[in-house]
Amino acid sequence: MDKQALIAAIRAEIAAESAEMTRLAKEAADAATHEENKPENDKDMRSTEASYLARGQADRVRELDREHAALGSLDLRAFGEEDPIEAGAYIEIRAGKQITRCLLAPAGGGRKFGGVQIVTASSPLGAALIGLSVGDEAEVPTPQGPRLYEIMKLS
Repeated sequence: MDKQALIAAIRAEIAAESAEMTRLAKEAADAATHEENKPENDKDMRSTEASYLARGQADRVRELDREHAALGSLDLRAFGEEDPIEAGAYIEIRAGKQITRCLLAPAGGGRKFGGVQIVTASSPLGAALIGLSVGDEAEVPTPQGPRLYEIMKLS
């Protein structure tokens, strides 16, 4: 598992998403101040709605930029089987017959690259895995009830 390549792919996706959101935020800001969006009466909210949209998109750009920076400073050291799981760990877990491959990261949760799921410590699975080692089990709450995962591999 090449963690460096995985993080580079995630950061590239986040950078592309940030660039697109920056473009959309600029368009929305331009629309908010465009002459055609000037209110025709006191009930006309086009300009206000466009400014809300621009602000929301700008907030998303800032969030994406924070994720990009957090992933860039992630320590991708090698983990041994006895080491406790923490950010930067590649983990293979098994629930029943299903094997899941994941990388515990400070940002980018929910993304999937090359069959590897990005998991953050703020997710139920990530929170359950922190501090465990190979051979340990993690009980994770799900809408269908608790799910038991066995840690099979750590690197």
